[in-house]
Amino acid sequence: MIWQAQEILITLEARGEDAREVFANLFAQAKVNFVLQVDVQRPVYLTLRETPFTKALQLLCAATNTRYSVRDGVYYIAPLASAPPPVRVQENRLRTVNLVGTGMPLRSVAEEIARQTGVKVEVAPDAPNLRFNLNLSGVAVEQALDALCSGTGLRWQKTENGYRIAPTSPPQARVAQTPAQQPSTLRSAPTNPRPAPSRAVSPDQPLRCPKCRYVLQLDWRYCPVCGAFVKHLTDKAKRELEQKPR
Repeated sequence: MIWQAQEILITLEARGEDAREVFANLFAQAKVNFVLQVDVQRPVYLTLRETPFTKALQLLCAATNTRYSVRDGVYYIAPLASAPPPVRVQENRLRTVNLVGTGMPLRSVAEEIARQTGVKVEVAPDAPNLRFNLNLSGVAVEQALDALCSGTGLRWQKTENGYRIAPTSPPQARVAQTPAQQPSTLRSAPTNPRPAPSRAVSPDQPLRCPKCRYVLQLDWRYCPVCGAFVKHLTDKAKRELEQKPR
């Protein structure tokens, strides 16, 4: 004959008492340890006479919309609504792609990235359909986009649903400088050029600057156009002119 221990009989009567007080009374009669969540707070109406402890606990939990569990001999009482939902383990792994091919059009590459990762990759209508020779294996999506856009005049940006590839902003046109604004690359002419001599070089043999071919005057030391030093030429031409018979 197997002897079974008899459960303690519980007597409870509540007329609108706080559920926490009723649970405390129940566990005090059963002389067991318990933990009660603070949000278990509602009025209770019940009458239990000489009811086994387990049955009384089940009836009280049903009346208060709570649940109980036992761990290491301790009873834990919590609302049913506070039961933790099933934890969904969401993989937060980095999406990678494999792009290997020759002469792959940009839009085909975007479609392939979307197919491998499930992430939408949009190409702007005005983006040129460039072709790429790719050998990218196991690289992250954004690294692949960096490789596509680097040095191609394209840029990528995140969108609500994925990524978008578009041309970079066109450079602003620079206003052409007027000749007066442009820095001169020629050698500056003398600040105080000598005035033209009273007697010019003979018309049949004009003396010209060897650098810019500008017609020179006999008393000039520098060419007024290119700034070349011409004194040795003008002095020689002057001597030859003076030696000619008049």
